[in-house]
Amino acid sequence: MLGAQSASASVGSTIVGIAANNIGKGACDTNSAGSTGFYSSCSGGPEAWCADFAKWVWSQDGVDVTGLNSAAGSFGRYNGGLHSTPHVGDAILFNYDGAGHADHVALVTAVNGDGTINDIGGNQGGVRGNWSATSHVTANTHFNGAVGSYLGGQRISGYVSPIGGRDTSTPPPPPAPPAKNNRVIETVEGGALHEVYTDAAGWHDNAVPGIPGNINALGFSYDSTGARVVEAAEDGVLHEIYTDPAGAWHDNAVPGIGTGISALAFSYSPQGNRVIEAVENGTLHEIYSDTDGNWHDNAVPGVGGGISALAFSYNSSGQRVIEASKGGRLHEIYTDSTGAWHDNAVPGVGGGISALAFSYNSSGQRVIEASKGGRLHEIYTDSTGAWHDNAVPGVGDGISALAVRVKADGSRVVEAVENGTLHEIYSDAAGTWYDNAIPGQAGNATALSLDLRS
Repeated sequence: MLGAQSASASVGSTIVGIAANNIGKGACDTNSAGSTGFYSSCSGGPEAWCADFAKWVWSQDGVDVTGLNSAAGSFGRYNGGLHSTPHVGDAILFNYDGAGHADHVALVTAVNGDGTINDIGGNQGGVRGNWSATSHVTANTHFNGAVGSYLGGQRISGYVSPIGGRDTSTPPPPPAPPAKNNRVIETVEGGALHEVYTDAAGWHDNAVPGIPGNINALGFSYDSTGARVVEAAEDGVLHEIYTDPAGAWHDNAVPGIGTGISALAFSYSPQGNRVIEAVENGTLHEIYSDTDGNWHDNAVPGVGGGISALAFSYNSSGQRVIEASKGGRLHEIYTDSTGAWHDNAVPGVGGGISALAFSYNSSGQRVIEASKGGRLHEIYTDSTGAWHDNAVPGVGDGISALAVRVKADGSRVVEAVENGTLHEIYSDAAGTWYDNAIPGQAGNATALSLDLRS
């Protein structure tokens, strides 16, 4: 398939800036130019408006949008049709039939060094049955951009480049993301949710408003727009606690999910769906949202009971890897390339594990920080796949909860509860460990989750 020449880098950057300045907007909201909606997006209750948004962003940059309309498929007949190489500022078309019909269109906002791409699109993330009225402008990051790949169940058909546009070297910048060197911890203090974080002035500890107490487990991540999303068990019932674009907090019970949740771990899938690994009444369950926003709760087959703590991440192949304490012993529970689950005891690691956290280092090796008898241990794989278990020197005891991130230079940052008080435990690039109490703590923390933003 042949298309016209792609937009220049500066045109593409301007398109990205305009699109990013509208993240969080709905079909009938005031757009970044001060008017309502995006072309006819607010019409018809409103209409499916992904094409309205993409066309509007292009037009704001001076792109020639002749021939484009409110149908996503109109992009398939624009500027010579589809091509297979994404460029920043291009439209990305999904499920195009070659005859003027497509299911979705968005805009490419980055082509990453690892071959993945980012996009921003309108009419995304709505509620099934009332999608267009509840959807917003949202972003997807680091997904496979090859033609024929899938994002959220929709097949990538190809890319379309804009014609014209303002060639400027000073495009409007997107909204600033949260500071990347700051640590943000969602923690439970006396059963209530608190946000503990650093800025240039030091540490802060704020109670999250409007959230009831009795939280017994939680997991935390940023979504692609920079909003905080916390999955929490409140009296054993799963709740999703999150910030909206204005920074206000919301707390919603997740429908259709069993009770008795005693431990959980949370991550976004490579497709951007929420995936929670949870212990429900002693049994491992996988709870996840689909592309329509519906929640599902499935028991994980072939995994016995006795799980008291767990941590979860995706590996580089997109498979789920869970590190879990079963009867105090470390088990690795994972999916293979066919989707089948496996549960293996980790060799050479003693018992007594009561809490753990898990991350990958830059070489793809697993790094687990675990509390064994209240003392911090680092359990990891080497380049041959062999496991090692080392007590971390110079760290206090009484550790009951922890979270870890491995930085690009190999140093580790562990946020831990020691005898009820939040501590930051970290290694430097030379491998020396430090253990500092975080100031301003009440001494009643019981659970936590961390995003390092680095």
